[in-house]
Amino acid sequence: MNQVALYAALQEAGCTVISFEDHPQFFGNWLAHFKKGQQLFEVVSDNREGWLTLWRKAANGKGERLYEVQSTTFDEVKELHVLKSWIGDLHR
Repeated sequence: MNQVALYAALQEAGCTVISFEDHPQFFGNWLAHFKKGQQLFEVVSDNREGWLTLWRKAANGKGERLYEVQSTTFDEVKELHVLKSWIGDLHR
């Protein structure tokens, strides 16, 4: 994942990036932790299994899976589009 593009997309959606991990040697997998308001989230792109997942992280460290989509045909642009859509839905 292009880190600059991911950070720009998250910042445009009103989020603050906490951390980003890119693992191109492992099928292009990546994950990012970010904050929106007072809530913590994690987005994971598991390209080996072909899933893009958004988690809400609780204070106790447990996570609640909010969204998941099969992403085997996604490129980075599509992943960012889906992520921005999910973040937009968080207000509803």
